[in-house]
Amino acid sequence: MDKYKTFGPRFWAGFIDGLVFLPMGLFDNYLSSPARGPIILISWAIASYSVYWLYSVALHARYGQTLGKRAMDVKVMDVSEERIPSLRQAFLRDAGYIVINASSLVYFIYIVVSHKYVTGTEQVNSLPEIILTFASLGWFLLEVITMLTNPKRRAIHDLIAKTVVLRVA
Repeated sequence: MDKYKTFGPRFWAGFIDGLVFLPMGLFDNYLSSPARGPIILISWAIASYSVYWLYSVALHARYGQTLGKRAMDVKVMDVSEERIPSLRQAFLRDAGYIVINASSLVYFIYIVVSHKYVTGTEQVNSLPEIILTFASLGWFLLEVITMLTNPKRRAIHDLIAKTVVLRVA
């Protein structure tokens, strides 16, 4: 077994981690309706835009694994492969995602407080939304390309944080 062959397990780990947050998605349509009012909209946005990266950072710093990675027998380690990532490293692993998420949150708060988030416009794409969507897609593609083109399968976030993902089974 090559301990660095983690693309498939990482993919399925991400899928499993997405399932963990499925219940939040069920509440999203209800709580993100413009009829809820600015306080509820902004409170829900702060929670929903932050919970995944907080989950990821906390579990990687504490255990080196999210629930999905645990299920798929892969673990994030410091590049030395001798210890799990520090809190700083776990945060750096998610920094790209956090920046894009924070930008989306700021934009959402802006449209709520400027009264541009009204019934019938929730799905309208504006320039900032399009830019953020393409930024997310671009980041994801760079992550995959980087992971597939180096011997230890380290994605950009692993290079930034000085971490590596290993098979543990």
